[in-house]
Amino acid sequence: MAVRHVAVSLALLLWAQGGAVTLAQEYDLGEAEAELASALAELREQTRVLATEAESAIARAGIEVRRDIAYASIEGVDPERLSLDLYLRGADHPRPARAPMVLYLHGGGWMAGSKAQSFLQPLVFVPEGFVFASANYRLRPEATVAEMAQSAAYAVGWLARHAGEFGGDPHRIFLVGHSAGAHLVSLLGTNAAFLENAGVPPASVRGVISLDTAVYDLPGLLAGTAGQIHRTVFGADRELQEEVSPWHHVRYEELRRAFLIFYSDGRPEGLTQAIPFGQRLRDAGHLATVVEAVGHDHGQVNNLLGTEGDVPTAQTVDFVKRHAGASDYREAALETELVPSPVEYGVLLPGEDVMTESAGVDAKLPVLLFLHGGAGNRGQLARWRGMFEEGWRSGALPPMVVAMPSATPLSYYVDYHDGSERWTTFLAGEFPRAVAARHGGDPDRVAIAGYSMGGVGALRVSFLHPGAFVAAAGMAAGIDPALDFDALPAWYEPWKEPRLGDRFGTPVDPAFWAANNPASIAASDPDRLRDSGLAILVECGAEDQLHNHVGNELLHRVLSDHGIPHEYRLVLGEGHVPIAPERLHVAFEFLGRAVRGQGEAKAAARARFDVMVEPMRALGPPGQEP
Repeated sequence: MAVRHVAVSLALLLWAQGGAVTLAQEYDLGEAEAELASALAELREQTRVLATEAESAIARAGIEVRRDIAYASIEGVDPERLSLDLYLRGADHPRPARAPMVLYLHGGGWMAGSKAQSFLQPLVFVPEGFVFASANYRLRPEATVAEMAQSAAYAVGWLARHAGEFGGDPHRIFLVGHSAGAHLVSLLGTNAAFLENAGVPPASVRGVISLDTAVYDLPGLLAGTAGQIHRTVFGADRELQEEVSPWHHVRYEELRRAFLIFYSDGRPEGLTQAIPFGQRLRDAGHLATVVEAVGHDHGQVNNLLGTEGDVPTAQTVDFVKRHAGASDYREAALETELVPSPVEYGVLLPGEDVMTESAGVDAKLPVLLFLHGGAGNRGQLARWRGMFEEGWRSGALPPMVVAMPSATPLSYYVDYHDGSERWTTFLAGEFPRAVAARHGGDPDRVAIAGYSMGGVGALRVSFLHPGAFVAAAGMAAGIDPALDFDALPAWYEPWKEPRLGDRFGTPVDPAFWAANNPASIAASDPDRLRDSGLAILVECGAEDQLHNHVGNELLHRVLSDHGIPHEYRLVLGEGHVPIAPERLHVAFEFLGRAVRGQGEAKAAARARFDVMVEPMRALGPPGQEP
């Protein structure tokens, strides 16, 4: 399909409301004002023609368009600036039940532009099964850049809240932006505050596609050769500059997001801004690809997106499809009489690509219960989603159903002393059975793992019910560092109340405490735990700020003294948070081995070795009389 395009500079993209009058108010144009006004008038007409052509093509494709939907209402703000257009598959085409959603933000120098600038993009995404939306946002001079970003976040929030009305998936949102819009989507992808203020869990945004912006490291840009437009829009206040600078919000954290960053052919800021920003993202653990759009000027990067044979279009579609299909996260609830009901939980399933590549995958997948820390909830699973996807892609983790329940804060997943909440019982029976039945899991292959409070919970539940699980992994587990309550060291006194509270009795019942302390459980009945065949991983940072490594070391000694097989990993230089990806991947490899089993060849080799060393074992430890 032949499509006209407009090749223009960044300045000429400042079309729309007020034209040169608004520009003259914002920027010192001098003698160029008349010339620019003429160019803007021509550009507005060309853009109108291009938008009209796009509308006709979209209509011919049978795409349903819902225009001018109000996504927010702010007193004194033009409602048109807080509206979006929604593009869906027409009535003649089946709509996916939970389709990934793409939100586009237009360019225009932070002071102009329109949602109509999405042009042909709906023709790219909607036929592929995506919901597509194009949003306006607040502009200068009425709004600051931070207010623009916040209004864009409100648009994301509207999509997430209303997704069920049009078949969208609130947990698979992708942001696309051009020029000023590219800066804004990059900011939303790095500064979680805007999404959180809009009521959107940051993990809901799975990926960001940035179409040619010069603004990633804003202070660095302004210290160089930035034009008057940037100095006028962003001002001279360094603190305010950093607030809206994507570079300054890149963090090393468990949330892994994917970025696809384009810069136009030969643009200097590609070398000084885009490429360094991509490297900064990768250094922080994100997935980032930076691409020069060869043969495309600034306008064409946007205007040609959706045209047949366009290379950036193909790269964009591949990026979105790949990351949209990597996994399936959803949230559900379960009624129960054992703990406060209903129990909300998140569940993560591997994507079709993982399932396709895994030859011989059983009809029912193993189940992994992953328990969050003290102040967490089921949303932690969504934040770790990217790391689970990496585990599946690498083959370390076999395809499995992963479920995380939202537990009572600081419950420690224990059956309370007063019987009011019974988390251990719930996790050892009712919950994994329900997850398996609802989500295609195998109730006979259940593993349990957790971090911090979840780590000690996973070890406690599995040690008390070893027959219910094939494996248990405790990461940075909050294990009390003694076998008897009265033997807890003096330095541990400040930790007793937050860790034990009234869940172990008021005052603490020493016998009840010992019956729920993993180290004490292992020491009291080692034969039962040893004979169960439960695979055990104990993992902790050597510099854990909560001193959890002391209790983990005690558990390791107890398990070793009683001959209970386990893997122990004390990670030098690591603290309690953040969990490094490689630490989680070690847990994945352990769980993968346990769930898959040894295999016939490995089991036979192990049996031969056991026969060979049996005479040496009979001699006992060094220094012991035979």
